[in-house]
Amino acid sequence: MVLLLYNYTEHMLKTLDLTLGISSHTKLFPGYPQPIFIKWSRYDIQGYDSETMFLSTHTGTHMDAPSHFLLGSNSIDQFTTDRFVCNAVLFKLRRQSNEVITYKNIIESGIDLKEKDTAVFFTGWAGHYKNDVNYITHNPGLSTDAANYLVEKKVNAVAIDSPGIDPGDDTNFNAHKILLSNNILIIENLCNLEKLHSERFMLVLAPLKLIGASGSPIRAIAIENIIDQNP
Repeated sequence: MVLLLYNYTEHMLKTLDLTLGISSHTKLFPGYPQPIFIKWSRYDIQGYDSETMFLSTHTGTHMDAPSHFLLGSNSIDQFTTDRFVCNAVLFKLRRQSNEVITYKNIIESGIDLKEKDTAVFFTGWAGHYKNDVNYITHNPGLSTDAANYLVEKKVNAVAIDSPGIDPGDDTNFNAHKILLSNNILIIENLCNLEKLHSERFMLVLAPLKLIGASGSPIRAIAIENIIDQNP
């Protein structure tokens, strides 16, 4: 029975890693510390290798909890795991520096966004990660009316392939505040969205269970049904 399930999964489903790697060179929001990895034990001395690390909880591909912007609200450890395995819908809306995704853009996409879906926005901005010095500070993001619409739709989470859910020139962080005040999780710095073939897919978002933290780096994994792609 286990073998049959394994074979079914292997041949019917395709997984795709949507996660940026974390290193000492990871691009970060101004003021955040660069990750540091320190060798703690060595195989030739202790008989095993291990490292310690120092980094912000908002490093690389990460999840924001409401307490990131709202004092006394839910921290990352207070969410149940059913929020992290979800149905996702992909909006392909390419955007340039500081350009916004509006309510009208979402409606005109024609995509049926359902309650408890996770809305995933492909802007193409992840392609700027390696070479654009303005990647962190000039990114596209959601307009206020788009964020309010997603609240009305009662989505589970909102994810984007840029370093922030707000455009880089929005110093008030309006989309952050609108979404998080309604207990909607935010995922930033996704990558590889251009490799998805399906408008709808399953999304696994795995944050660390950091007690009292306002966010966590995550491993984001898309799961597509390849049978749906090849009728």
